[in-house]
Amino acid sequence: MTPKEFISKWEVTREDMALICSRSIATVNSWFAGTKRYKAPAADVLRHLALMDFLLENFDAIPRELLERLCGNNLEGYSP
Repeated sequence: MTPKEFISKWEVTREDMALICSRSIATVNSWFAGTKRYKAPAADVLRHLALMDFLLENFDAIPRELLERLCGNNLEGYSP
């Protein structure tokens, strides 16, 4: 999934995207630059966004027990 598709679908900020992809905000901004500063995102970035898209789409189907193992007991307000 491209950064433009992801940001449009999930309405996240570029700062959020930087956290998701483990990149700097400057790098994320370069993916949206319409000038010679444009830098195409690497394949691992596209995978990160595709995985996050999958998780967000299917979050309600993830069993609570698995989430607790992955996230600890910090699931206040979660209900599948």
